[in-house]
Amino acid sequence: MRPFAPTGCLMLLLIACAAGIDEEVESGKPEEALRFVHASIDAYPNAVISLKDPRTGMTFYVESDGRRLIALDRDGGPAWGVDVLEEIKVEPFLGKSVVRHLKLDGDRLRATCGKSDAVTIDVKSGRVHHVGRD
Repeated sequence: MRPFAPTGCLMLLLIACAAGIDEEVESGKPEEALRFVHASIDAYPNAVISLKDPRTGMTFYVESDGRRLIALDRDGGPAWGVDVLEEIKVEPFLGKSVVRHLKLDGDRLRATCGKSDAVTIDVKSGRVHHVGRD
């Protein structure tokens, strides 16, 4: 696991503006703007790439490269960051090499990479475990 670099949301905003797609945001279609700058949304339009744990107040989101998962503590400070696909040392057998779905399961965060690779992440430490594929 690499040290956290707080670039996610800010970088996403900067990329969106630099790419000249702020018109989509202003026209009331921010999801269209994100489709061009977020690898997970581009590959899987219905991807779930962010969520908040109501128990702990932690927020989890996938950065625009579709690979790096970031955790923020309840105050919005960095908790950890991890390149999920680099950590599991597995490329998805089917589908794009991105994290496409997040779901909380107790003290674990479940993620789907590509079409069907299942991964669990410890919400406190950011440790990643490849569970397998369908």
